[in-house]
Amino acid sequence: MAGYMGFGMASWIYKQRPKKAFSKRKRKPTCNTLPTYNRTFKLQPSKTSGNLYILISLLLIGLLFVAVYTKVPDFMEHSKTIEIQKQKRIEYSNNSAFEFLMSSGWRRLRSNNLAGAYSEFKLAYDIYPDHEGLYELLVETLGALCVDENSYCKALDDLLDSSL
Repeated sequence: MAGYMGFGMASWIYKQRPKKAFSKRKRKPTCNTLPTYNRTFKLQPSKTSGNLYILISLLLIGLLFVAVYTKVPDFMEHSKTIEIQKQKRIEYSNNSAFEFLMSSGWRRLRSNNLAGAYSEFKLAYDIYPDHEGLYELLVETLGALCVDENSYCKALDDLLDSSL
């Protein structure tokens, strides 16, 4: 049993020398002696399907269209209901946020925290910019802040210009 190294290697495998660059050597046979698979395919005409299959296919497609046609109004009504509920939820959320910001702004205004009141009123103004009482509160708060600090004067001018 000379020349057997174990692990399935034949002696000619581990006796090979390194291949020189750009040289042509005679190929050694590999252990794989399985024949290669050479099958050729040729185009053949397809078998004609019977009229029964065509009729069943058309019937199924017709049933699908009828089912879709009957469900479209239900789907449209459901999507309209979902959209209305979404709008109500957004309106409720905006109202609750507006009420919270207004009450917080009033508390800060009463405690003489003008900058804090302005920030609360400004956030409430972003939610409902057409609220008349809020506009007056913003103008008065910015007017008082502008007397003490000039950086609020530009915000007051911008607010007065945007109302025109």
